[in-house]
Amino acid sequence: MTEKPQAALATYRKSVQRVLWITLLLNLGVALAKLIVGLATSSLALLGDAAHSAIDTANNIVGLVAVAVAAQEADKSHPYGHSKIETLAAFVLAGLLFVTCFNLAVEAVKRLVGFHATTTVATPAAFAVVLGTLLVNVAVSRYEARRGAQLGSEFLLADAAHTRSDVLVTLTVLTSLAFVRLGVPHVDAALSLLIAALIGAIGYKVFQRTVPVLVDASALDERRVLEVVGAVPGVQDPHAIRSRRAGHDVFLDLHIVVDPNTDTETAHAVTEAVEQALDDAFGPTSATVHVETSRHCGL
Repeated sequence: MTEKPQAALATYRKSVQRVLWITLLLNLGVALAKLIVGLATSSLALLGDAAHSAIDTANNIVGLVAVAVAAQEADKSHPYGHSKIETLAAFVLAGLLFVTCFNLAVEAVKRLVGFHATTTVATPAAFAVVLGTLLVNVAVSRYEARRGAQLGSEFLLADAAHTRSDVLVTLTVLTSLAFVRLGVPHVDAALSLLIAALIGAIGYKVFQRTVPVLVDASALDERRVLEVVGAVPGVQDPHAIRSRRAGHDVFLDLHIVVDPNTDTETAHAVTEAVEQALDDAFGPTSATVHVETSRHCGL
């Protein structure tokens, strides 16, 4: 079994946190700029985009806290470590996304039916803010994606994908302001419904990624595990395979049968070979291999 040393894990967490601090400051500036101009112009689409950017900022804060907690070593109360904290944080964020989606959609419908008669004003400042934030979002998504790939951070890669969706939302806001400038104000409310749908879709994707981890769904394909383990010399009849994911960590339990005449030292070597084969095939895994000389008969 390949385990990441605590020192290396600490370095990894610090690197991820550094990226999150940079993106947090950028997202905070973007959210404030959108909020100020959105209030000044009464642009529902821009205010919705500001809320989206605020959630990005909250995501960074949650990420900073989650990464710090997840870096703690395993203890008696948490023998599998604390990595699942990151997953739980992402799950909570998805709930906040749905709340934003609902509130924005309700406000948009009210405007479309004339319940709220606020007039959107497309000022040069609004265009400048939207164009500026569009450039920032593109830069942030590329930076997070690059560092996420370098560090092997699923959290940063997911956040980079989220930020890429912000680019599409911001383009929608820009279109809304252009139509308002052309004298078609109702497009602002209509496009805000599209923004609400996009935010809801992001929340759904986060749920899709986090719920299986939280309910301990299988992390690895059992047939592939059987194929990999069965190819290890000395292994007979691999079975009782169970896997689960906690944050970036994959835990795997399995049983293997070895020749009844196998001595303890050789059996230990076989288990080490199994663990190495699993690491080679799936990346670092925390594998517990139970050795039997026959079904239900331990060595």
